[in-house]
Amino acid sequence: MATESPGTAMGSPSTATDSVELPHAWLSQFDGSNLENKLHVAAVLGTVDDAGWPHLVYLSAGEVLTHSTHRLSFALWPTSRSTANLRRVGHAVLHAVADGAVWEARLVAQSRADANDLVVFDAEVIGVHRHAAPYAEVTGLIGFRLNDPVSALDRWRRQIERMRELRRITP
Repeated sequence: MATESPGTAMGSPSTATDSVELPHAWLSQFDGSNLENKLHVAAVLGTVDDAGWPHLVYLSAGEVLTHSTHRLSFALWPTSRSTANLRRVGHAVLHAVADGAVWEARLVAQSRADANDLVVFDAEVIGVHRHAAPYAEVTGLIGFRLNDPVSALDRWRRQIERMRELRRITP
């Protein structure tokens, strides 16, 4: 799917919208509620490693929590490359599908605390870009099937609650 505006080098008919707020459809996907109905919801977090290469990690609805149109938290493994990249650089992009388009949120992130075996990052949204084409509706970014949905949902609920607790503790 093309993401440049009409008349650009790609020459594809596409639409792009810039904002500083996450769309409401995104907020509802990552609000921490009804996780059993969001087993298919996912996001892709992009960071840059110390050699300048992109690094992607795939996050579920149980690993991302929106607080407002400008703030969100996410949980990562402490030894992951994404965690190291974020601690070093402090910024990332998060992609998710909502309202028939891919939404890219530019984030400034700071690790708040370890939550059991995870590191929780709080992030400020500093820019949002909507990627869409008039000839197609985006229906998904990535897909996966959980091998043990009951255990995953239990872990997701604990993670979401921990992110909420940390948000209340550290303003």
